Amino acid sequence: MRWDRLTWMALGGVAALLIGIGWLMEDEFSLFAPVFGMVGGIATLAMANHERLKVRVEVLEKRLAQREWRERSEARGHE
Repeated sequence: MRWDRLTWMALGGVAALLIGIGWLMEDEFSLFAPVFGMVGGIATLAMANHERLKVRVEVLEKRLAQREWRERSEARGHE
């Protein structure tokens, strides 16, 4: 797992969820805190995974472009 900004935000969402559950168990009045914690944690994890996917796609596109360029140059050399 990479420790980027979005991962830290996701961990913060999970921490908010745990704190909210603690408040819910103790006082039984703050039902919104666990819900916001869950939604925030899930959203930031999705954003982090999306960012990682974009980076992986960029790397793959670069590799494919280099491979195509290499194949073209080899084909020209054999002519």
